[in-house]
Order: sequence, then C-alpha cells, then structure tokens
Amino acid sequence: MSTRRGRRYTTSYKEREKAKQDPYAMLRAPRGPLVCPRCHAVFAKKRWVLDETEFAKLNADKTTKRSLCPACQKIRDAYPEGIVTLRWSELDEHEAEIRGLIVNEEARALSVNPLARVMKVVTFSRRDMEVQTTSDQFAQRIGRALVRAFGGKTAYRWAHKDMLLRVEWLGPGPIAATRSQAAMRSVAR
Repeated sequence: MSTRRGRRYTTSYKEREKAKQDPYAMLRAPRGPLVCPRCHAVFAKKRWVLDETEFAKLNADKTTKRSLCPACQKIRDAYPEGIVTLRWSELDEHEAEIRGLIVNEEARALSVNPLARVMKVVTFSRRDMEVQTTSDQFAQRIGRALVRAFGGKTAYRWAHKDMLLRVEWLGPGPIAATRSQAAMRSVAR
C-alpha cells in the first residue's frame, strides 16, 4: 500500500514493544539437572525448585553440574528487579513487625517461586526503609501485604520496558492510626 507521495504506508507505530527479558534467565535448558551450591536449589524439568533431599542426592553425584541460580546471580551482582520504599513516621516503633512480615512473605513466595527473594533491607532513618527484591512480582506482593497489615497507600512505578518496579508505601498518618485504635477498642467491648 502506498500514499499519494509514493511513500510506503507503515503501521510500525502500532507495534508493541517486546516484553521484558530477564538478563539472568536461562535461554536454553541444559541437559540433566543443575544444582545451585549457594541456596541448594535444583533445576530439573525446566524449573527451579527447593528440595533438600533432591539436592543432597544430586550433590553427592560427581557428574551433576553446579551453577548459581538466577536469584543468586542477581544477589551477587546487586541487580534488583523490585525496590520497595517504606515511609512512615512510626516506622521505628514497628520495624520488628515489618521485618517479620517481610520474612513471612518471602517464605510464602519461596513455596511458589524459589527465585523470589529479598536481596537487601536497608534502614535509612527512623522513618525510611528500603527492601530490594529479585523479582518485580515479589515487590508487589510485599506492597500489598504492608497495606493489608498496617494500612496506608502504595504507588507502583515501572521503569522503561518493565525492567524495574519501584513500590512506594506510605504508612498511615497519625490521625488514621488513632481512628483505627478507637475502632479496635469499640470492637473489643
């Protein structure tokens, strides 16, 4: 098809950009199983699983290949795909609870996907904390868990071509906290 001036008609502006490609993902599945010496994950049947008995059996075999899993490679290279920023005036009072919530969410996520892990938790001040994760879905999961547990608001921002997700959680204000405490007192009566 052509236009009046002889130029070709194109629809390239309608084409979608390619979905994100994880630079640490395996493009071809290796023959035979792999074991990760750092986290004891096993790669079998084209998927990573956490199975200590299978790891012990395969690790004893000298012919089994050993390689770092994608999550361990991201941790080694400090390459987060999700960053959760927590801002709350009462963060220092609830820091132990928040860290416990993050550990529990990581345990739940590991049962589904052994590559979803917390890379680093950094406390900047009494009001600010940052959690770096190996996957963007896990960062979303932490944001939703924080809202369920403590309230507040979350904002999700994806970087160009979905290679990084930034989740910003703002804890409940002092007015909302006093209202929720009053509501809890009325329920307890």
